[in-house]
Amino acid sequence: MKILFVGSEQQQMAGIVLALARMGHEAEMYAKPMEEIENQEEEERAVELYLKGMAPDFILSNVFIREVARASNRLGIKYAVWCMDSPSFPAWVPEADYDNCYVFYFDYREYERRKKQGQRNGYHMPLAADLAQSGQLVITDEEIGRYACDMSFVGSMYTNNMYDRAVEALSPAVREAVSAIIERGAFLWDGQDRLQVSEELLAAVRRDCPSIFDFPCDMPDDYFFQTCYVARKMTNVERLLMMELLAQRFDVRLYTWDTEKAPEGIRRFPAVSAADGALKVFHASRINLNITLRSILSGVPARIFDVMSVGGFVLSNWQEEIPELFAEDEEIVTYRTPEELLDKADYYLRHEDRRLRIAMNGYRKVKECYTWEKQLEKIISVLFPKH
Repeated sequence: MKILFVGSEQQQMAGIVLALARMGHEAEMYAKPMEEIENQEEEERAVELYLKGMAPDFILSNVFIREVARASNRLGIKYAVWCMDSPSFPAWVPEADYDNCYVFYFDYREYERRKKQGQRNGYHMPLAADLAQSGQLVITDEEIGRYACDMSFVGSMYTNNMYDRAVEALSPAVREAVSAIIERGAFLWDGQDRLQVSEELLAAVRRDCPSIFDFPCDMPDDYFFQTCYVARKMTNVERLLMMELLAQRFDVRLYTWDTEKAPEGIRRFPAVSAADGALKVFHASRINLNITLRSILSGVPARIFDVMSVGGFVLSNWQEEIPELFAEDEEIVTYRTPEELLDKADYYLRHEDRRLRIAMNGYRKVKECYTWEKQLEKIISVLFPKH
């Protein structure tokens, strides 16, 4: 098949193009990342002209792009989007309901919500790892020594979250209500959605700061506020305090951006990506910590697949979909409370053989079930059932 991939600078997924090529497809990447689209009408015409010249069997991207959706719809070309964020805000637009558009969500609850709204071509598709890239990993003894630690976390602290940027415009009553939601829901990972906001709170937010709801998608106000504002603030609180708590007992490293606030006692290092060191961190760390962004209600984030792809041990907060993808305590270890996290971190740091066995089991599961190639084949089978 001939496939066009439209990429994103924020989510570097060039490996998808290589995976498609390994599968025997003729795949190429659109020259302009979606972040560089400025003039929508001009870009839409450029995409349409490109599609006419290439005549692909379908288009694939990891972020929904309205210009691509409109141009492909006019030409009758199928457009598949495998969303890597949850919620995937760009996909909450009318164009996502075009007959030629197929949207794959890795978080089942987001998929379910969109289905209840009437989205016809919405599907659930867990994420995967780039095993080809992981298989090329070369890490020296010197690098093992450099990256080795009891525990590491690679990711954002959400210091610069949207709630904190808007908080000065919100009344004390609204701040107290949001704080109460966070106090009730933070540090509990049992599958319950504790982010719901009341109509009364929404009305107060609209009065205090109506610009909050000037967002370019069709997402309901309550879902937008709870996932974009409350969830990110809750994640900020959880990650800061959990990392600080862990640092009191273990050798913990944080790999994050310079703009992020580091918790007390944490050894901080520059941010790393899969292309510049993240896989080495995952391989060398005795425990790789996952604290899922709270807007991901049920799904398994990419971090877990990436860690497992290099034989890293994952200690993650419990997510509803984890038991569906991995065997707990055999391929992954989970916690539901801070106390359970501390206990399990201590246990697996003292039981090296058990930790290494679980790490290798996780690697085997990803290799057997969750590679780019295997998940992409499922996506293609949805687009072309007789493929």
